Amino acid sequence: MDSAPSLTAIILTYNEELHIKRCIGSLRPVASRIYVVDSFSTDATLEIARREGAEAVQRKFKNQADQFQWALDNLPITTDWIMRIDADEYVSAELATSMARIIPRAPASVTGFYVDRLVVFLGRPIRHGGFYPMRVLKIWRTGLGRVEQRWIDEYCVVKQGLVDYCPGDLIDENLRDLTWWTDKHNKYSSRRMIDLLDRDLKLGLSQHALSGTASRRQVIYHTIKTNIYPTLPPYFRAFAYYLYRYVFRLGFLDGQQGLVFCFLQAFWNLFLVDAKLYEARRMIAGTGVDSFIKHLQDTQGLDLRPLRLENESRRSA
Repeated sequence: MDSAPSLTAIILTYNEELHIKRCIGSLRPVASRIYVVDSFSTDATLEIARREGAEAVQRKFKNQADQFQWALDNLPITTDWIMRIDADEYVSAELATSMARIIPRAPASVTGFYVDRLVVFLGRPIRHGGFYPMRVLKIWRTGLGRVEQRWIDEYCVVKQGLVDYCPGDLIDENLRDLTWWTDKHNKYSSRRMIDLLDRDLKLGLSQHALSGTASRRQVIYHTIKTNIYPTLPPYFRAFAYYLYRYVFRLGFLDGQQGLVFCFLQAFWNLFLVDAKLYEARRMIAGTGVDSFIKHLQDTQGLDLRPLRLENESRRSA
C-alpha cells in the first residue's frame, strides 16, 4: 500500500471505549493525523484514543453538526485533506487501499471524495432497502468543507471544485445492543421533530440552506425529506416510507435483520416523530414557543436557545 495521504481524520466521541480502538486502527494506513473531539466521556475513551496515537481535545456537546464545525474551525489542522468519521465506523481494507492510491494523486480541481457507507445491523450488512450503497461526502481539502447546521441528518458540502469517488466501504457497525440503539433513536426522533417543526413555524432553530457540492444521493434525499415528506399526512407517511424501504426497495432480502432495521428506522422512528410533533404543537398552542423550548432544554438537555439567537442575528444583519 502507498504511504498515508496528508490527511487529518476527525472523530467525535462520547463514551466510545467499545469502538474507538477499531476506528483508529483502521485509519492508520490513510491518516497522517487523527483528532478525537470528546464530549467529556466518563469511560476510557480518551485513554484508549491517546494510547492508539490520536490527539484529543474536549468540548461540551450541542449536536453533531455544531461539534464538527467547531472542529473544522478551531483544530490546528496542517494536512492537505480532512476526513469525517464516526467512532463506530471503520475504514475497510478496500477503501484504505483506494484512499492511499487516489487521494495523493488527486488533481487540484478535485476538492472532495465520496465513499460508500455500509451499515451492519445485528451482525448483518444491510445491502437492500435503498440503504446501500449510501454514498456520502467524507473527505475534502482543508478549508473547503462545511457542515449544515441541523439537529439531525446534517451533511457536509465543499465550497468549490469537483468531488471524486474512492471505491470501498466505510463500515458503520455499532456493537452495542438493541436497547441502546432504540434509546439513541428515540433521542434522534426529538431532534428530527425539532427540524420539521422549525420548517413550519420558522423558530430559527436550524440552518436549512448550505451552498456547495454534496453527494447526489444526499441532495435527492434532502429534497425529498424537506419538500415532499413534510407535505404528506402525518403517521401515514411513516407507514408509506416503511413500505417503500421494505417492499419496493427489497429490504426483505436482508432477512430478519432487514425486517427489524426497516421497521425501526423507517416506521417506528418516523411514527414517533409525528407523535412528538403533535405533542409539540399542543404545548406551543397552550403555553407558547418559549415555554416549549425551555421544556426541551430542561427535559432533554438540548441547547436550543443559542442557535435560535444566532439565526435571528444573522437574518437581521
